[in-house]
Amino acid sequence: MHDILSQEEIDLLIRAASEPDLELETIVEEEDPVYDFSRPNKFSKEHMRALHRIHEQFCRTYSGYMSAKLRNKVELRVQSIEQILFGDFVRSLPNPSVISVYAVHPLEGYIIMQLTPDIAFLLHDRLCGGDGIPIGGSRGLTDIEIAVLKRQVLSVFSEHLAGAWQDVSDLKFELDYMESNPQFLQVASDRDAVALVTMRFTLNETSDMISICLPHRTLEPIIKNLTHIRMFESLQQPDPKRIELLKAKVRSAVVPVEVELGKATVTVQDLLDLAVGDVIPLSTKKSETLDVKVGSMTKFKGTPGRLGQRLGVVITSVCDTHDEGGPEEDE
Repeated sequence: MHDILSQEEIDLLIRAASEPDLELETIVEEEDPVYDFSRPNKFSKEHMRALHRIHEQFCRTYSGYMSAKLRNKVELRVQSIEQILFGDFVRSLPNPSVISVYAVHPLEGYIIMQLTPDIAFLLHDRLCGGDGIPIGGSRGLTDIEIAVLKRQVLSVFSEHLAGAWQDVSDLKFELDYMESNPQFLQVASDRDAVALVTMRFTLNETSDMISICLPHRTLEPIIKNLTHIRMFESLQQPDPKRIELLKAKVRSAVVPVEVELGKATVTVQDLLDLAVGDVIPLSTKKSETLDVKVGSMTKFKGTPGRLGQRLGVVITSVCDTHDEGGPEEDE
């Protein structure tokens, strides 16, 4: 038994008691590190942190999209991320489950997204105009329910997941097939290492878990990209072509520009009695400048004028955006 000291250990303790100046660490032998070959660590801590960041970004974009689509507040956040064996993942899934298998292009492999039947029925009910109240009991999905989820939920899921992975690699996730019995999954062998991302899904008063299984064999060609430097490389060195494209779109944007000649308050009766040739006195004097608005914000000051046969306004000053209406500089 390990709790019983050997004679050598008893001699060492007696020696330590008789020589107080002797440090205990010098006489206690350190155990050799043990490596479990049955559960190899394929993902480093840095890889796991990168996967956590990727799926946090996915949760923000996907929950925002589904909130607008369902007209309800949808919360999705990363609960945990861990490295396990594929066989352990399969055995942890309930039967029945809503399991979606996605092919990852251009990589050779698959990833798995798993929903509980309660979440699937809740989403289907809300998409079809229901109140989003979970039903009692679990059963498999019908063909109509599967078709609705594929079109409205699972296809959008793959698009937002691809966007979250864009800084690492240009991946495309395509729904390959769906399964209800986890024992029929043949994506990887039982001894393959996978990264399991568990996310908490909340809609109305219902909260449940969504799982994403990322086999190491699938991500192995791009696993070296999951580093802190590569994750933020695009932010440190922006693409000049994308910057010019963004500038061109901003320059070609159409914004409304209006000139406010003045204001007047009249009664409804006076408004009904207006006829051709009547004059409405405005609050602005002839010598005062006019407000030139871009959208709803007063951006410039100007004076009315005429250019040929057209009426116009001459810009005389630029307003301070922090103090609307106050001139910043004169032209």
